[in-house]
Amino acid sequence: MRVSPRRLLAVALITALPLPALAQPGDKAGAPTTNRTVTATGVTKPPASSTSGSNLSPAVRTEMAKAEKAAAERNRAWDSKMRTTMGSICRGC
Repeated sequence: MRVSPRRLLAVALITALPLPALAQPGDKAGAPTTNRTVTATGVTKPPASSTSGSNLSPAVRTEMAKAEKAAAERNRAWDSKMRTTMGSICRGC
């Protein structure tokens, strides 16, 4: 079986490249320590103490409320659009 020189060169170059070091799960050198949690869907949640709102200023709370209302409105608009779009395409379910 004859190996082409191009393949031999490609294999030699690939094996000669240095591979980046992979971080270990427990290795967090230099990373700030926070008690944030990540849900199963990949969403990062703030620390439990800040979700109670006890240490947030009133301005921050009103901004958070505005952002939640805006997100809810975007979700309603998206759901309505998808129902309209999918309703015209799919009749099976």
